[in-house]
Amino acid sequence: MSLKEQILSNIKSNGFPAKKVSLPLEKMYEVADSKGENLNTILEDLKVQGIDHEKTLDKIIFKSALPNLGPAGFEKAQQMMSDMGPEEMRKLQEQVANMSEEEREKLMEQARAMGLF
Repeated sequence: MSLKEQILSNIKSNGFPAKKVSLPLEKMYEVADSKGENLNTILEDLKVQGIDHEKTLDKIIFKSALPNLGPAGFEKAQQMMSDMGPEEMRKLQEQVANMSEEEREKLMEQARAMGLF
């Protein structure tokens, strides 16, 4: 299991996305290093998937970047992204990464209006 999958499993089992979930920062870097993975890259990938984070001195706090979705909407968004091919996902990641906060909010409003959430 990849570190990204472990993080997703761990935060979901602790109430994410309804709750913020924190994990120990130093331990996360140690696990990433032992698996030959880059934690910062994983965190950026998660951000594109709607999982935001905040680092403190000793922990990483995960929170939904899509707070208005609720758990069911969040699950649907993740399901839609998992059904995409790698190239399609890369393009979506680039588009979202280049959006302003206002543009993201508009996108979410459009998705809700279309009944996606």
